[in-house]
Amino acid sequence: MRIILTRQPAQAGQIEAGLERLGYQIGFLPLTDFQLPTDLRALDDLVTGLHEGRWQRLLITSPNTIRALAARGWQPARTEAHTTIAVTGPGTARVLADHGATNTPWMPNADASAAGILEQFPPGPGSLALPQGAAAGDAMRTGLTHRGWDVTHVIAYHTVDYPAAPNRALLPAHDQVLTTDDVTGDDVIVLTAPTAARRWAQRAVPVTAVIAIGQPTRRAALEHSLDLAATATSPDATGIAEVLTRL
Repeated sequence: MRIILTRQPAQAGQIEAGLERLGYQIGFLPLTDFQLPTDLRALDDLVTGLHEGRWQRLLITSPNTIRALAARGWQPARTEAHTTIAVTGPGTARVLADHGATNTPWMPNADASAAGILEQFPPGPGSLALPQGAAAGDAMRTGLTHRGWDVTHVIAYHTVDYPAAPNRALLPAHDQVLTTDDVTGDDVIVLTAPTAARRWAQRAVPVTAVIAIGQPTRRAALEHSLDLAATATSPDATGIAEVLTRL
């Protein structure tokens, strides 16, 4: 049984490493990709402001936001000297450290959903920068505003069908990826994000099972009438392995 994650090898992390240690064969089926906006002026102005200390706090909600900022010259070490950086989970914290941050960022204790983050995030007043993907919606910005923050929201990247435009892609190209033609009935598909669930609904082929990571992905899958075997109880190898043992 092969476990196929609907993301790129460049996004691989503790989930893939943990599943491989447990003896599972891993494959990558990228359904979405990520690219910089066509107009970069707002993003470049944000990077300048982060280096100058324009905001008291910076909230980063995904690793791809870090990659987009870094592609425009952002240096986290310059920002953390005068701005408190917050992230939504350990995966984003690892990418932040990979790009030169040395301070431990704020992150929620358990619930990394928008509601969970907002419940735990320190209240304002104060100034806060919120770069996000275009598909993120308004929930975080609205919630932070209600908590007293003066929020500067900037689109850092767009989610597109794989592959992204080469001159604007956030992730490096990789030749060891699958297409839907490579998927067999013995495979298990792991939907890693709501956008992946929507793309899989358009291209789905018969497989042993489809698993979702996280409630937002589960909801997106159900909205598109996907037949889910289960939703992982935690967004890590242990949570996915628990589901696999019941298949």
